[in-house]
Amino acid sequence: MHFAPWRTLRGRLVVTALAVELVMLAMLVGNSLRLLRESMGDQAERQAEQISPVLVAALVAPLAQFDYATVKAVIDESQAIRGISYAAVLDAGGRQVAISGWPEGSPLPEPDQRLDLAEAPPRYDVARPINLAGQHLGMLRFGLDLSHIVQARGELLSQGVAIAAGEMLLSAGLLSLLGLLITRQLSRLTRASLRVAQGDFAIEPVPEGPDDVGRLGAAFNAMSGAIAERVEQLTRANEQTVRMAASLHERNLQLDAILALSPDGFVAFDTAGTVRMVSPAFPGLSGLTDAEVVGMDETRFSAMLSAACRPGQTFPGVVAMQAAQQQAGDRPLRQLITLAATGRELEVGLRESGDGEVARLLFFRDVTHERTVDRMKSEFLSHAAHELRTPMASIYGFAELLRLRPMNEARRAEVLAIIHRQAGAMTQIIDELLDLARIDDRRGQDFEFTEVDTLALAREVAEGFGLPEGRAAPQLTLPDTPRRVRADPAKLAQALRNLLSNAYKYSPGGGEVWLSVIDAPDGRVGLQVIDQGMGMTDEQVARVFERFYRADSSGAIPGTGLGMSIVKELIEIQGGSVQLHSTPGVGTTATLWLPGLRG
Repeated sequence: MHFAPWRTLRGRLVVTALAVELVMLAMLVGNSLRLLRESMGDQAERQAEQISPVLVAALVAPLAQFDYATVKAVIDESQAIRGISYAAVLDAGGRQVAISGWPEGSPLPEPDQRLDLAEAPPRYDVARPINLAGQHLGMLRFGLDLSHIVQARGELLSQGVAIAAGEMLLSAGLLSLLGLLITRQLSRLTRASLRVAQGDFAIEPVPEGPDDVGRLGAAFNAMSGAIAERVEQLTRANEQTVRMAASLHERNLQLDAILALSPDGFVAFDTAGTVRMVSPAFPGLSGLTDAEVVGMDETRFSAMLSAACRPGQTFPGVVAMQAAQQQAGDRPLRQLITLAATGRELEVGLRESGDGEVARLLFFRDVTHERTVDRMKSEFLSHAAHELRTPMASIYGFAELLRLRPMNEARRAEVLAIIHRQAGAMTQIIDELLDLARIDDRRGQDFEFTEVDTLALAREVAEGFGLPEGRAAPQLTLPDTPRRVRADPAKLAQALRNLLSNAYKYSPGGGEVWLSVIDAPDGRVGLQVIDQGMGMTDEQVARVFERFYRADSSGAIPGTGLGMSIVKELIEIQGGSVQLHSTPGVGTTATLWLPGLRG
């Protein structure tokens, strides 16, 4: 008869105990795998939520300006960050404008509602809208690589199997030797083992004694306590490791993304006042390289930066800014400096943290554009106020004269005519200011482009133009066949009327005015106005498109100095250009060039 160990009490005990051990270890490994998956899954979702705002903020400005090259550069750089499998940007119409890390022409995967490690390769797909001031600009799509979660799960599973195998072998040997001594406490030990296998380590100790069974009870108590303690230690260590790894990884990703994408420059000092690091944008802003700055103390750094500035707008130094910031308290202070080499204006701020690695942080922001815009606005308002003050003073003065002094009907009519003329000049100034404001604000959004026959447009403008008293209509010189362009006919006619108005206004001595449609060798079509007026010097021609600039400084010829700047803005928005040639005492030739349409 063959020997069957599982038919003996000892064999059954060994088989039962091994089964209990296997279940217990399987539950421990399974629980650890579940905890790992949930922890790493939460980490992946948090990583997606933290990466999304940074990428969206970096993509808003270039996507709003249709700067798809910058959009591509941003997602290329972002896709290089560890953990991002691919990145793509769609415009407001759903058209793909940039992609990195995904085959061209292949459809993008749908965003995941939950974490799924079963797909190959494992990935978490995310979609986030890109909005600006309530306007939908497009959609950011990217996928987080989850291979590290699958790899960690595999490693944990293999380690769990190895531990289980060792545990099973050890338990089999021990139970085979001690199985014969187990009698009365078998049921108690079985119940206790089942509770331990279920993860309940808060059990009452098994009775112990001097005999073998009592010692078995003592061994079981020691084993269950050791397992409980070890499991608790492993669980705490695992949770702490996961938290630390996630925190460090997230912090590194955030810092790398912020420093790489931020246009502002940063210089970090330690507690000893030594430069520890500079951001990628700082060399481009200041002209100082990493090799020059890193390792330098704050005194030498301040001197070097100050030497690179213009006199009177130099860097006061880290120590001086620190003292000023302490006096200001919580109110942030900014120092404006101007670089001598580039003329770039930088706003410098200081923050202190007290940390050993980053005790002080200098940050630099390029405000050249903002400062230039502020100056242009101030100059614009000053010119506008000056131009409006002259007709307003005349209107006010002559109205006061009418109110206070009696006068005959002829004089009264003369005064009213002056008031009417000055009111018309004031209305013209306001209309031209509004035209410029609309152009600056909308930048062609209110233009209605269509196919325009320049010959018909030239005839229509010439026939409807209000001629000065005693002046002949413009002479038309037109080709036999139509010349078509794509433009806004109303805006193109407005620009042409401005040229005709200047041609008659700046030829007070008379002379003919010609209006022609001409061709250029490169296919452009030109609307040309020629006068025989006073003409301009080269210096005056160079400045004629400046707002409020007038070639006639005597004031004898009425005008605002805005007409030619409006012409230039209108034509350039339509894809064209303005060409001007003038000779003093001979006359001026002004041409509006636009791309011609074939056929």
